[in-house]
Amino acid sequence: MPDGVAGCVARAGAGYEVSRKVDPAYLRGDFDGDGRADYAVVMTRGGAQGVVVCRGSGAGPVVLGAGTAFNEMKNLDFTGWQVHGKSRRVARGFGVGRAPVLLGDALVLEWESASAIVYWNGHQFRWYQQGD
Repeated sequence: MPDGVAGCVARAGAGYEVSRKVDPAYLRGDFDGDGRADYAVVMTRGGAQGVVVCRGSGAGPVVLGAGTAFNEMKNLDFTGWQVHGKSRRVARGFGVGRAPVLLGDALVLEWESASAIVYWNGHQFRWYQQGD
């Protein structure tokens, strides 16, 4: 894991562990759109999986899932993930509102039959369902 990321993960709090269930265990991108490299790390806590985003600005870690509610879920039990570049348009999801315009790179979380885009809206990370 890159320098600085381990410290960020440690600041997420007690009980968080890097997950080995999803490969790769971390992704690099500019997730908050500030021009600095950020890292997203798959973490578990108490059996629940999620993501800790470590921002290059030095701001504190952002925990999404892993026992902390994000989009009304505490367990983001995804099986694959990748970076969705900010220059790529987000396809409209099935049965949901207008697709977001990305300020930075986004995360695509994938399950067997579904996926979601996790993106920064300028204030917080948000969830956009792609399909079921």
